[in-house]
Amino acid sequence: MDVVCKQKMTTLTTQAIYVHLIDGTDTWVPVKARIVQDNQYEILENSEFIRDADPNYLFEFYPGDTVETVPHTFKDGKKGNIAKKLIREGKWQNRKYNEFLYKAILGLLNIDIHTADKYRDEIERVKKENSAGQFFYPAVLNTIVKMDSLTRDKK
Repeated sequence: MDVVCKQKMTTLTTQAIYVHLIDGTDTWVPVKARIVQDNQYEILENSEFIRDADPNYLFEFYPGDTVETVPHTFKDGKKGNIAKKLIREGKWQNRKYNEFLYKAILGLLNIDIHTADKYRDEIERVKKENSAGQFFYPAVLNTIVKMDSLTRDKK
């Protein structure tokens, strides 16, 4: 009987929230999440995140992340809660790499030595993949050029 109660409780605390996605456009994707408290949710594994293998699909948040949500009205008038702020980072594979790409595309990275050092491995990975012919949004490559000029000036 305890198992049934726990299953019902999990069902009641799981709902859809919306996560920002860049896929050549700017969109919001509904994903399953478990309520942690008030406006905080832990994003659950979801078939939407299979897109992670494609560098053209960049989510703002990933499974395992705990996020704070806010109510939002979409362009079509539909309402929902959108993930707005990271509370606790999950352990999604390639999370830091995808975070770098997402923030670079939106111009959310400070162009400074600290940021260049923080994302050094991700920058090198993009350079290698770009040399191998993989597509990257121009904003990512422009960010790397700016970061490289900082590290050259530092030497």
